[in-house]
Order: sequence, then structure tokens, then C-alpha cells
Amino acid sequence: MRIKSLLTGLITTTLLAACSEPSAPEQPIRLGVIVDSSGASASLGISGRNGVQLAIEQQNALGGIKGRPIEMLPHDDGFDPQQAILAAKVLIDSQVDAVLGPMTSKLAEALTQPFTDANILLMGITPLSPLLAGKDDMFFRTLGHQNHDARDIANHLHKRLSITQVSLVVELSNATFTTPWINDFTRYFTELGGQVAAPVAFQRSAEVRYADLANAALTPGTQAVMIVSSALDMAMLASHLRQKQPDVVLATPGWAAADDLLEMGGQSIEGLVTALVFDIHDQSAKFTRFRSDYQARFSRDIDTAAVTGYNATQVLLQALAARQPDEHLKQTLLRIRRFEGLQQPIVFDEFGDNNNRIYLRVVKHGRFIEPE
Repeated sequence: MRIKSLLTGLITTTLLAACSEPSAPEQPIRLGVIVDSSGASASLGISGRNGVQLAIEQQNALGGIKGRPIEMLPHDDGFDPQQAILAAKVLIDSQVDAVLGPMTSKLAEALTQPFTDANILLMGITPLSPLLAGKDDMFFRTLGHQNHDARDIANHLHKRLSITQVSLVVELSNATFTTPWINDFTRYFTELGGQVAAPVAFQRSAEVRYADLANAALTPGTQAVMIVSSALDMAMLASHLRQKQPDVVLATPGWAAADDLLEMGGQSIEGLVTALVFDIHDQSAKFTRFRSDYQARFSRDIDTAAVTGYNATQVLLQALAARQPDEHLKQTLLRIRRFEGLQQPIVFDEFGDNNNRIYLRVVKHGRFIEPE
């Protein structure tokens, strides 16, 4: 009997000890991030990554999602498709829950198929090309692809500024975006009665001679030059164009304006016509709080990439929280469809595309303002 009592006590003690042991921590939700943080659009990528990081940090401060912390796995694509694909392989092998990025249409085109094959959702941050739309794949995005800025800039140049002759300068590395955009702008402007010269094209390299490109664009009768490129190339071209023809009107798509364009361009881009995908002058409590939080965390002001990175991450986090057992994240997004962004709703169609408002802006005294 004594042996039996000892065994009973030992078993009871073991069970109690097992019950008192802390449970294993929940496995984190792992979100990959692929942006350019070292290449030609590094400032754009860093801002986008900052927006992602802020959203994740805020969610973790609230306890994560259903008790699970969110882990961010950042990778640099270097604005190079092969480097981006290598980063994708690492994240796929790591079995991440979803991926945010990239920033450009060129790299979104390269990454969509690998993540679709791996059945992992890819939430683009700022890719805008219509060539990526209308496809049943794993690529979603919170920005629209309808090139509303091409329409609105064309209207402003012709109707408000009485411009009838526009030259085009285009950098070729992001043709997935630039080719459809140029086609749309040319169509809108010519339908209004204007003329668009054949594009002056160049490929980004250390040997690019911006002065020669400016000379080629400033043909007799040119009233405005449309520069379709990254912010850095746009700023360099603006400087040379303004040196040669100070009164020439400059314009650029929202792609360049999404980056640190004001800082890069300085006085050379005064009067520039462009567009933003968010209202920089919004004084609502929600947007003001985001702006303040971003400035406090990163010691810099917001831009399009930061806003869009934050919005895209918030959409993913909301979907992860609402995902039902055995439901793929893509199914969750398409089941919910409508998400609230910082300023406007994000409503996905059946292919994961959205149609958002844009805001026509002119640069004046180093700020984006509404056209007068």
C-alpha cells in the first residue's frame, strides 16, 4: 500500500507540474517585404517599408493578431528582377503568410508568377500598371491602374494652361508602367486637340547625358515637357530643361511624385504638374494621427509610398484577423472586398484590383498644392 501511495503521489505531482508549465508561445505571423532599398528607387522603397513597419509595430503593440505577434522579413530587390526573384525564393522557402511589395510595376511583373505558383499572396505597394490587372493570380494592390493622372494632367495642360504641344522624355527601365501610361496620356491629349512629340527615350546608367536629353526634348514650339521616369531622373532632367528654357512647363506622372521629389527637384521643379494618390492636406483625426506617428517614428514626413505601404499592410492585417479556419488569405480578401484606408475605401474587384481617387497637384514654393 505504501508503494502504491508513493506512485499515486508521484503521478499527481508530475501532472500538476505539467499543468503549471507555461504554454509554448504562439508562432508569429510572418510577413515578407520586398522593396528597393539600394537601387534607383531606394528612397521610394524605404518609405514604403517604413509604412509597412509602422503598421506592424502598432498591431504588435495591441497584442498582435489573436495573440500571435507579427514578424517582418524585409528583403532588398535593388530594382533588379533577378535579385527580386531570389528574395522571393527565400521567402517562399520560409513559408511566409504573405508578402508586401514591390514598389514598381516592372518588379511586380517579375514576382507575381513565383508567388502565384507558391500560393502565397503578394500585396503590391505602389505598382500601377494596367498590364497587371484583370488576372486570376496572387497579386493584389490597393492603388488603381486606370491612369487617372494621365487624364487629369492632360486636361490641366490643355484646358487650364492652353498648351497645345508637348514633348515626352521616358526612362525605359520600368516599361510595364511607362508604356501604357504614355499611350493613355497621348490619347487624352490628342483627343483635346494637342500634339505629343515622339518620345525621347533613355536607359538609366552612369553614362546618361541629361543635357543632351533636354536638348532633344526642347524642339521648336515645345511648350511643355512630360517626363515619365523615377523621381531622381525627373529631377535631373528638370534642372537641365529649366537651364535651357526657364519658362517651359514640366509635368510628370504620380510615379515620380510618390518619391522624395520635392527634395530632389528643389527650385527646378517649381510649377511642376503632377498627381498624388492621397490628400496631403487632410486634417482628419485619423490621417493626422498617422502622419504624427510616422514623423515621430522615422523623423521624416509622409509621402505616397509611406501612405500606401501603411494602407496595404492594414488591409493584410485586417484580413489575417478575419480569416476563417482553412480559408486562404486570397479568399478572405475577396469575401470581405471592402476595407477602410486612411482616406478612402479600398474595394477589391474579383482580380484583386482597386480603383482609387487621385489628386492633381502643382508644385509651388516647394509644396504640393491644388491647381489655381
